[in-house]
Amino acid sequence: MRRFYEKEWHGIPFDAFCKMSATDIAGAQFYDSFYDAFFKKYESPDKIDPKWVEFKLQAADLLKGHEKFGKEADILSIGCGLGTVEEALIKDGYSNLEVTEVSEAPLKWLAPHIDPRKVHIGFFPDCIAANKLYDLIYLSSAEYFFDRDQLVDFLKTVSKRLKPGGVCILISVSLESDKPLKLVQVKSLVKFILDKTGIRKRGQFFGYTRTRGDFYDVMSAAGFKQIKDGSIDKKTRWDAYWIEGKTQA
Repeated sequence: MRRFYEKEWHGIPFDAFCKMSATDIAGAQFYDSFYDAFFKKYESPDKIDPKWVEFKLQAADLLKGHEKFGKEADILSIGCGLGTVEEALIKDGYSNLEVTEVSEAPLKWLAPHIDPRKVHIGFFPDCIAANKLYDLIYLSSAEYFFDRDQLVDFLKTVSKRLKPGGVCILISVSLESDKPLKLVQVKSLVKFILDKTGIRKRGQFFGYTRTRGDFYDVMSAAGFKQIKDGSIDKKTRWDAYWIEGKTQA
């Protein structure tokens, strides 16, 4: 697991709305400011990068093909963001899909397509009813801001909100390449030195990349069984990876 840094997202430079930090991870205030800038720049979904939309639709197709993802299944999306995946699923008839987000800021485009009773604003699991269980819970590009221990604890909480034999799926674009560890360490050290000397600015501390081994580690440590993984068809520049695990039936 390694830290990664970003200077812009969707063509919006972070220094246009905040002071970037290479030490403090982007938090709720950062994302609220980002989405404020985002919706000023983009009036509708057809204005954003079509390749990004295509990647999200591929993620939706991956979910549609899952055995636990029937149209009547109880499904929860944690941290749905702009809701591109969720809108595609709802339009295809997935009637029991619910979503969580920490604020309403990113939900402008999704809101017209989803029953407001199925939108839970706040932090999971506190934002949903204590007795609500799901057949499948997924996170799409929403795991990267947790460190190892935080992600294990979070996934343990997810497991408690799944029905017996329920499934948790992580879809990530933060898969670490399988380069030799020594080479990765040298490159990280060089970047650190350049950042400290002011020659190069890393940008905003955005989250963590993980290897396949890291992903298997956190899923196993959280108690999931029958873990398996794979890649989403590479039709876009986002090299998307997925991993899933089941609770005890």
